[in-house]
This record gives sequence, C-alpha cells and structure tokens, in this order.
Amino acid sequence: MIFMLFNVLAKDSLGCQVCQQTMGFVYDLLENGATKEAIEEGLQQICTIFPEGEWKQDCEKFIVTEYEKIIVILEGDFPVATLCTLMGACDYPLPPISSGCDMCMAGMIFLEDLMSVDLGLELIEFVLDYVCEIFPDTWYADCKTFINSEYEKLVPFLDNEFPPEYICTVTGACKFPFEPKEDPTCEFCIGAFDFLYDLFDFTTENGSNVIEMALDYVCYLFPEGKNRDVCTNFVDQEYDNLVHYIENEFTPKAICSLIDACDYEDPTYETECEFCRIFYQMALDLISFDATEEMIEEFLDHICDIFDSQIAVKTCRIFIDKNFEKLVDSLLQKYPTELACEMFGACTM
Repeated sequence: MIFMLFNVLAKDSLGCQVCQQTMGFVYDLLENGATKEAIEEGLQQICTIFPEGEWKQDCEKFIVTEYEKIIVILEGDFPVATLCTLMGACDYPLPPISSGCDMCMAGMIFLEDLMSVDLGLELIEFVLDYVCEIFPDTWYADCKTFINSEYEKLVPFLDNEFPPEYICTVTGACKFPFEPKEDPTCEFCIGAFDFLYDLFDFTTENGSNVIEMALDYVCYLFPEGKNRDVCTNFVDQEYDNLVHYIENEFTPKAICSLIDACDYEDPTYETECEFCRIFYQMALDLISFDATEEMIEEFLDHICDIFDSQIAVKTCRIFIDKNFEKLVDSLLQKYPTELACEMFGACTM
C-alpha cells in the first residue's frame, strides 16, 4: 500500500510535524472555499518531504487517486493528528501488544474513534485499507493478513458500530470468554447471549436490524465444528423468535429455555398448589431482576412454550389467564414463592 512509504517518517517527529502543518493548511483552504486544484496542491506538499524518485511519485499519485475520499474525511473535521496517524506519518499511542487479540482490539478502538463521524461504507473501506499504518513493523504484516481475511465482515461491523470486543471475538482474533464443554448446548447458548447483552444495548442504541446482524455472526464465537453447527442450527430454526425475545429483553437463560437449548422438565404435580410453586419459582428464575411490567407481561405470553406436554402447556395457560394481574404484580415485586401462591389462592396457610 502506498502509505507504507510514510513509515520512514514515523521515526522522525519532523515528518509528523510537516504532515500536521500541511493538513492544517489544507483545512484553511477548505474553509476559505479554495479550488480543487489549490487543495490538491496543498496536499501534495506532504510529498515534498521525499527526494525525487519513486517514493515521491507514489505519494503524488496517491493524493490524486484518493483525493475525493481525503476531502470527505477532512470535511468530517477529523483532527489533523488522526489523519496523519492514518497516513503513518505520526505515531499512534498503542498499548502493549503481545497477541493477535491485542492487535485487533487496538486497531478496532482506533477505528471506533473514527466512527464518531459518519463515514459511510466507501470511507470505511478506505480507512480499513490504511489502519495497519498505526502498527510498528513487527505487527504490520499480521494486521494486513487479518484485515484481508476478515474484510467482508469488518465493513458491515464497522458500518453498524459494533463494539471492538464483538468484532475481535467473532473474527477469531480474541477467544470467546467461555470454556466449551462436552455437551455445550445450554452453557454455550447462555454464554452467547450473555456476551451479546454485555456488549449491546439493543433497546436504545440499536434496532432489530442490528440484532439480526449480531445473530448472523454469533455462532462464530464457537470453535469450528460440532459446537458451531449446533449453534447455527438453533439460530436458523429460532431466528424470528430470537429477534423478538432480544427486543423484549428476555434473559439469556429464558431465551435458551424457550428455544429448548436448556431443558426444563414438565412439572410433576397433583394439586394446583404444587403446580403454582413449580411454575412461579421457574418464572422468578427466568425473569431479570430489573424487569419492567411490560417485559413480564411479554414473558408470560411465552413462558408456557417451555413445557413439552400438551397437558402441562394447557395447565400453564389456564393458570396464567386466571392469575395474570396478580402474577405480573408478584413477579414485579419479586414476592417469594410461598407468599405469591397463597395470594393467588392456589395454596393455603
């Protein structure tokens, strides 16, 4: 890439100073409504740092070729230091890097800062082409390999402002913070949705389109093979339900129970009191501590789907219909099981 030539300047603060001064001059030209030719000439002043020859010619060619994108970035009011860092003329204050995960996180955090200005797909592709310039030679090749291999994922991730931890985990640069087990279905399911909830605020920052994209890639959290296949099958089969559950903030355990990734045995009971205790305790276990009235009402519309037998499902729905308002209030107040079932009249003192 043409900006590799700027790496020689990164070791010399003079190169960084010249770049920033030139960019500052170009900003002034933009503000004063200068012609394209004048602005292009101003940008090419950076190229005068180099002696006559191939490096200088490549620099000048780059300014002409990428002029429109450079101007859009300049009009986005990026600090001159950011632009010169992207060009490799100034050093980026990197944290210690000892792994591919560290490298990915550093690069994605840098790009996250750039995303504070709405770049659009074309400029996202542009900055992806040059983000590796922030790394020293020891990590530059690894960065380029990573960008090239994951390019098709990175563009939509960045366009939708996905968090760095999500990007670096689903691309395999960082390990998923969950240890696989022999029978992974339930643990993996809960772990995956815990991971998504930790990183996204689906109800306020993102719409259903982002939920759908997160689900499209969530199975990449798991190693290639049986575990990923199990995840993919669950997501494909339950896709519409999952979007709905996440939009309504169902807990990971509730989601994984409703799609049968985690098993809840049908209740064994002889009296309404016994059923009430089993059902209500299950509901307490699956509803989040800070659930709202609307979330509880929505969950009660689905909770009977956890049971397998038609008898248990029918008993569940009859019980909910009979006690709906009391159930919502009791779950909202987190009343203990014994007290709640007495309030419903299902159990006596």
